[in-house]
Amino acid sequence: MLLKLLAFLWCSFVVTQAQYEVPDAKVEVFSPKGFSVSIPDHDGIRLFAFHGKINEELTGREAGTFSEDILKPKNGWWTFHAPYQKLQPGDKIYYWTYVEHLGRGYPKDDQMYEVTELIPKPTSSPTRPTVTTSPPVAPIVTSKPVGETGYSSCQSTPTKFNNGKGTCKGKLLYSHGFSSQVIEKYWTVAQQFAGSPDYEFVIYVNRPETIQIVNRKLKMKPVLSEDIYGSGFVTGDFNLGENCTGTTGSLDCVVRPDGGFILPPVLSSQISTKRKFSFKYGTIEIKAKLPKGDWIYPELYLNSANEDYGPGYGSGQIRIAFAPGNSDLNQMLQGGIILGDSVAAKSYGMKTVQKQTGWSNEYHTFKVTWKPESIILAVDGKTYGTIYPPSDGFVSLSSNLQIKDAHRWRSGTTLAPFDKEMYITLGVGVGGFNFEDRTDGSKPWRNGARSSMKDFYNAREQWSSTWNSDNALDIALVKVWAL
Repeated sequence: MLLKLLAFLWCSFVVTQAQYEVPDAKVEVFSPKGFSVSIPDHDGIRLFAFHGKINEELTGREAGTFSEDILKPKNGWWTFHAPYQKLQPGDKIYYWTYVEHLGRGYPKDDQMYEVTELIPKPTSSPTRPTVTTSPPVAPIVTSKPVGETGYSSCQSTPTKFNNGKGTCKGKLLYSHGFSSQVIEKYWTVAQQFAGSPDYEFVIYVNRPETIQIVNRKLKMKPVLSEDIYGSGFVTGDFNLGENCTGTTGSLDCVVRPDGGFILPPVLSSQISTKRKFSFKYGTIEIKAKLPKGDWIYPELYLNSANEDYGPGYGSGQIRIAFAPGNSDLNQMLQGGIILGDSVAAKSYGMKTVQKQTGWSNEYHTFKVTWKPESIILAVDGKTYGTIYPPSDGFVSLSSNLQIKDAHRWRSGTTLAPFDKEMYITLGVGVGGFNFEDRTDGSKPWRNGARSSMKDFYNAREQWSSTWNSDNALDIALVKVWAL
């Protein structure tokens, strides 16, 4: 009898799960501009995502021109709004939607809406439809929902995530805008002194002056330490105490000036998904506006989740996008891989693309497709570089590129160290080893010098005049797909 009851309950659960389908979206196009895409609220929905393009078909589940996660309903509807898009009869909206329902994800692919009329823009949201709670009488849907095992026709993929979990080809693994809840659940805000391997002139802190969420976008910006903590701060002691996210008692958390060494003259912010989300092989896409200002740069990285091959660059780093904020350097966008600390190891795997007006003037979409055999870099839908390992693997480059401890990579694939799970890092750095030394004196410090931070601080009248409201890194969206 007990076995029959358990079987009945299991079958009831499977039927209940199988019955859910993403509702058809309600599309409304307004005069003189704007459109919305909505689905009615039902018990169990936790997220509604919209991805679309105007008059251009989507390639699979790409992010699209419009890409947003809606985290809560309003007046009984989950609604995506595009208030400034102007449309006219005959235009077509190509889109796909995605719903998280009872802990599982359900996509609705290959949708299209053709504009036939424009309606007056409403003054309030539509009224919630009446939803019956009685059992449905429609035939049972046989397709399976998206879960860790994927669709009913789940195709295999080399992608793994969160310590080796399997998934399905094309599965959306991470897709969230920014809110305090999202930050708390998926990200850790760094509170520590910067150090190896880049030795930025920064203390990463969690303060409203350096990190904010505005209209679901993440804004991070550097500020002068003494503007927050007062004149003379750089020559005193500073202990982050129990708030430190680094190793307690180490230079991550407490630093004392000594001789030519001072405290970092800059406060900034950095967040990461370390120990909360990581993946191996897949596509990551970040829509962001990069920061301006001398010696400021974006930190859009993938770092090793477990440092399997050693600390720092010993386990490699993938740079999703890098462009210094200096006016004479901002025309060059870089992306690629870092194999070690030497100049050669930093430059070997970097690809570049130039833009005459600079890369920090507007939003761009940066993408990395990380495969077992290659790493592909793109910006705004255009590929600008592909990195392949040598036939004997990156380890074969260790002598020429002066890479220490690269022998550890021999235990991996030819792509090692880029064959282990990595987590996402987002932040703003200033100074440090990310700028090569110059002979013309325009760079006010020398890499590796004990006085480098002090020299940078003493030259603040030269560079701080370029710091303004444009020195923020604005991030609108982060998405990760399985291959």
